Amino acid sequence: MSSQSKRRVASVDLDGAVGPKTFRILALGGIGMLTASYLRVLHQDITSVVGGSGTLLAIIAASMVAATALAYTIRPRTAVIATLVAAVCGFAYYLSAAGINLGIAIGAWDSLLSDALTLATGLSILRMVEAGTWAFGFAPGPVFLSWYLAMRKRYVLSVVPGGFALLFLVLTGNAGIAVTLFGTLGGITAVAFGELARRDGSIAQADVLAIAFALMIALSLSVTVVPGGQNSGPIFRDSGGPTTLEGTIDASPSQSEIGGPVDLSPEVRFTATAEEPAYWRTGVYDRFTGDGWVRTGEMSTYDGRLESPPGEYETVEQEIDLETAIQTMPTAAQPLTVESSSISVAEVSDHGQLHPAETLLAQDSYTVESAVVDPGPNELRAAGTNYPSEIRDSEYRQLPEGTSDEFEAETAAIVEDADSPYEKASAIESHLRSSKGYSLDVEKPSGNVAENFLLEMDEGYCVYFATAMTQMLRAEDVPARYVAGYATGQQVDDNEWVVRGLDSHAWVEVYFPGHGWVEFDPTPPSDRQGANNDALQDAREQGQSGIDTDQSEDVPIEDEQAGEDTDPNTENESEDPNENESEANESNEGNESNGNQSAPGPENVDGVDTTTGPEDEGGILSSLSFENVVIGLSALVALVAGAHRSGVGSHVSRTAHLYWHGSRETPTDDAVRAYRRLEILLERAYRPRRDSESTREYLAALASTNELDPRVQRVGQAYELATYSGEISRERADEAIELVDELARERVPVIGDSDKTGADH
Repeated sequence: MSSQSKRRVASVDLDGAVGPKTFRILALGGIGMLTASYLRVLHQDITSVVGGSGTLLAIIAASMVAATALAYTIRPRTAVIATLVAAVCGFAYYLSAAGINLGIAIGAWDSLLSDALTLATGLSILRMVEAGTWAFGFAPGPVFLSWYLAMRKRYVLSVVPGGFALLFLVLTGNAGIAVTLFGTLGGITAVAFGELARRDGSIAQADVLAIAFALMIALSLSVTVVPGGQNSGPIFRDSGGPTTLEGTIDASPSQSEIGGPVDLSPEVRFTATAEEPAYWRTGVYDRFTGDGWVRTGEMSTYDGRLESPPGEYETVEQEIDLETAIQTMPTAAQPLTVESSSISVAEVSDHGQLHPAETLLAQDSYTVESAVVDPGPNELRAAGTNYPSEIRDSEYRQLPEGTSDEFEAETAAIVEDADSPYEKASAIESHLRSSKGYSLDVEKPSGNVAENFLLEMDEGYCVYFATAMTQMLRAEDVPARYVAGYATGQQVDDNEWVVRGLDSHAWVEVYFPGHGWVEFDPTPPSDRQGANNDALQDAREQGQSGIDTDQSEDVPIEDEQAGEDTDPNTENESEDPNENESEANESNEGNESNGNQSAPGPENVDGVDTTTGPEDEGGILSSLSFENVVIGLSALVALVAGAHRSGVGSHVSRTAHLYWHGSRETPTDDAVRAYRRLEILLERAYRPRRDSESTREYLAALASTNELDPRVQRVGQAYELATYSGEISRERADEAIELVDELARERVPVIGDSDKTGADH
């Protein structure tokens, strides 16, 4: 068979079945899919959280209308320039909204470029203070240019700006696997059907498109995993068990997701020597996404005393001695200074929380001076609502855009009798403690966690209580933020506490003018203390290492809470001494862990036990991630398509066909198939049959320059008999098959004179 003949077979003309107009519509649909993928990220993951979805949709609609109207009135070069101008204007608008002088920004272009590169290496856009404004400036450029080029039938080029936009969101960690695959499918659809429309329905390049599609899929999934590289995963993961809240605090202090069922660890993390007990804060989060928390703003290098609270406060010095490696710096709120001979560099978040610049190691230690805000209830009642601009204009009053009326109405009913922010905070705290049960075994709800917990759920653990209280306060226009860290721990001496993984906790800080941030803990007393005691007792009986220090190993479990006051600001939360006592009983109640943590890789397990043992029958497939499966299948598609494009697949197929006739069919079919196998043999020994040659002419031409084996002519005669008469005996067909089998086994001995090469090309 000639190469020309083979090419005709590979090309299928679909013009009669589906017209070019249909292909054009499908190509435009592909661009629409690609555009929708990154717009979905901007809308669902950004503007629906910070507000401005209506504005975003209006900008997108205007961009597409402009692209349609200008598609045949301006040249592509002009369209590109217009896109760049729009991008610059959008960026300038973002800088203005963020309070950055444009002239200063231009002078600091290198820093801005560095920030952009930081975004592209896994820094979520939600970390940006003006994330919504950034989305407004980012969206119109790629939308306009993609649609403009698609309208001008430049389908391949039209995928470039949209693909860049999606890739950037993948690199920031905002675009997940599903939306990335959807956008990639849209891009390849646009290219494929655009090619069909341009070629009037020919799919001769289908193998090229398959290779491109497979590579795009593999690349998109590969880079989706890259942003997680900066957070290598939680240090604190219970062996064989779920990721914990402690793991989130340690491995990703910029983000905290909310998970389902969780487990706890009795291992010691650090000891704190201090003048009085405290909650040991490690992270402050201000932006609620609906199912997790994000810390906005940047980190700055610690270079001296931090900002102190606005009102009166007492200073407390604490020394933290680490027993294990840790990626946070637990401190009593609010840290003012830090000193250490083993820690060279510390960083400070925009919220005034210290963080290490690198992982701290066991035996590292540091001393912190903290400002303890300790106003009484009457002072907090009288604090008023005259908030400073940095509090009033911040994320501390942010609610996701879709927060329901039912949530706000229920909150309003709970605080109906409250006359001040303090009374609202106390009412919400009291309501959550009395109306919700405590359990580590809860399934994470879909949608807004705060709403679900308040309106639907009967029980939860600390992250649910703290999340709900923070959002309820914000619904009442009271500035509040979500805080994570460790509860006080086990008191082992007058001024020393041992803090374990059991003590991981989440609580709330509420801002009061003239005083600053005050701690509230809405998590109720429960059986958690007993569970903690049982876990520690079991670990001691089993001889588990790392669960005690020299000071704590001889302290009876039933006495370990005797000197602990848990919430250091208990007196601010209630004037009922009985309530204060109940808070003391749950000091370590906040020791629970968060099941679905922020690490962007496949190691997140939503708090579900991942233990596998000898009884695990999952096999190899159970250990494969979705990304690996899809990447593997994409690589297989690329391999097959590449083999087809290079001819390797055809060569292998023809070689297999040459040596194996296959199952027997009718005598006519078998005789024809035997000759096709012979033709492959002759093509390799001499030359392919030309399109203009019949079988007899082809064999005669070869015989005129070469001494053909008589068996060749015998097979050719059987083919002619089967083709032209339509009748051939079973014996004659079997003979043709056997002759070809012999010629193939003898490895091309098709010439009578072995000295003749027979090469005729």
